Amino acid sequence: MLDNTYIIMTSDHGELFERGIRGHVTLTLYEGLTHIPLIIHKPGQQSREDVFQRTTAADILPTLMQITGQAVPDWTEGAVLPTFGGAEAASDRMVYSVEAKSNPKYAALTEATVAMYQDDMKLIRYFGYTDDDKYELYNLKDDPDELNNIYESETGLANDLTTALKDKVYAENAPYRRE
Repeated sequence: MLDNTYIIMTSDHGELFERGIRGHVTLTLYEGLTHIPLIIHKPGQQSREDVFQRTTAADILPTLMQITGQAVPDWTEGAVLPTFGGAEAASDRMVYSVEAKSNPKYAALTEATVAMYQDDMKLIRYFGYTDDDKYELYNLKDDPDELNNIYESETGLANDLTTALKDKVYAENAPYRRE
């Protein structure tokens, strides 16, 4: 059966046990929560293939379309995984995680936590919970446990990433704006 079957295992979130957070009870988006498992066994596969570039759950749909010989929809945000015919991700590819349980489903994001990844950098924005937005910025290569928030010390980078993240949220909110 394994000679003609793909087996895919993933999850909707990781677990953040090291910070005392369990399940769906956090507004945070630290690596323990956003780093989810994705294991794919190809038909007849005999050896392990690891992908070390940042991927996202949105990459699963285009990958499934690719391996089943179907066209990848142009509306999908994901990309075909590299070991399935996709290209290596560009270094400027932005990947996002969103926590917005208290936000209405079909409305603009007004209360949410959004994490944006670019290369080794991760910016987290908390907005709508208080009058002021809060930010955290981490270099995941140098600080994989996210213990050193460099948002205040790396102002140029922080400003560039903050602008990019705000622009993305603004664009995603477009269908809900009245103009």
